[in-house]
Amino acid sequence: MLTMSVPENPALIEAPASNAVAAYETLGYVEARDAVLDLDYAFVAYKETSRATGEWRVRIRSSRTGGAVLEPLLMAYNARVAWGEGRTWFTWGYNLEPQAGDPRMIQFRVHVRDGHPAEVEMLLRLRRADHTAGELRTARFAWPREEHAGSRAA
Repeated sequence: MLTMSVPENPALIEAPASNAVAAYETLGYVEARDAVLDLDYAFVAYKETSRATGEWRVRIRSSRTGGAVLEPLLMAYNARVAWGEGRTWFTWGYNLEPQAGDPRMIQFRVHVRDGHPAEVEMLLRLRRADHTAGELRTARFAWPREEHAGSRAA
């Protein structure tokens, strides 16, 4: 079952604070505990916009692993490829796939609609103390739309 993780305590990781160089907007957050390692994992997704150029990207930061940088042009290209191959999503950035004896999964999925990025989903499944798969945690958010006057029509 897909559920959105809502932290009961303060977030373990946050988007940077906006400054004179860039504006940051939090888009999603998910966290889970790996009981085997006795560690909490958290992921925050945010839109980073250059104040000088208006160019933006989506970043996913992690408290414990690698993350992802989702550049609009690369995501548009990969969305067209995925759509052309009949796929409705593709993964990007850090990825941990389940293996025999280790059910952990961390994925960042870009969902595709009509050949364009539509949503981003962060999926996180860690382990219970008995080494079995824990609950699937997910956070899903809309792909940001270009807001500056120079944006290209799709």
